[in-house]
Amino acid sequence: MRIPAANRRCLPNHRGVVTVEVALIMPVFVLFLFAIMEFGHFCLVSHTLSAAARRGAHLGSFEGVTNSEVENKVKQIVGSVIDSTKADVQVRSAGAFDDAGFNASSINYASLPAIDLSAAEMGDCFIVRVTVPYDNVSLLPTFFVKGKTIVGQAATRHE
Repeated sequence: MRIPAANRRCLPNHRGVVTVEVALIMPVFVLFLFAIMEFGHFCLVSHTLSAAARRGAHLGSFEGVTNSEVENKVKQIVGSVIDSTKADVQVRSAGAFDDAGFNASSINYASLPAIDLSAAEMGDCFIVRVTVPYDNVSLLPTFFVKGKTIVGQAATRHE
């Protein structure tokens, strides 16, 4: 639709206003999109590590399964999302969890004793813990979650 010549003179000249608005808003919008992508990737990795730890613990609860089989299963699941060589898988005894005065907030998982699942007794509690430094698997330079470690873990009993 054309504006009649008589009415055109009344319109203010707004050329370039849209360009300036886009130039001001676009960087903020793109940063917001990248933040959403990075947060989604963080959640994906976190949930994958938790699922892998649960599946590894479930596998390890059966008779005759070795620690290396559990670690391979966990790394196979983790490998569907990230490079599995960057994940650290630990299978530890969780017998300390059975104590009545156990405080889970003060536990040092690295200090838990190792357990050999192939020789574990029925009812022995163990934990499968998977850790990945997020700096190693992030999509973008990590200024949102710099230096964070993502952890997935599951504790169960040997059957």
